[in-house]
Amino acid sequence: MSALRVELPEGLRTEVADLVARRGISESAWVEEAVREKLAADSELEYLAERAARGNRDAFERVLSKVPTADPLPDDLR
Repeated sequence: MSALRVELPEGLRTEVADLVARRGISESAWVEEAVREKLAADSELEYLAERAARGNRDAFERVLSKVPTADPLPDDLR
């Protein structure tokens, strides 16, 4: 492992300290979890952006036109 110094505004630092105290984990473990979650979220956004760039509206419309028209089910009307 390597060390990383993180500077937080005092209010945010207090929130983190309160949260980890309630969860019974160390601040280091909480920060590690938060960084992993952020990395996963960024990776997912990159994946979705790449998929969106490959999208084709005409192909989508062709597939959608094959779906038969139907009234919504009663449970769908809210």
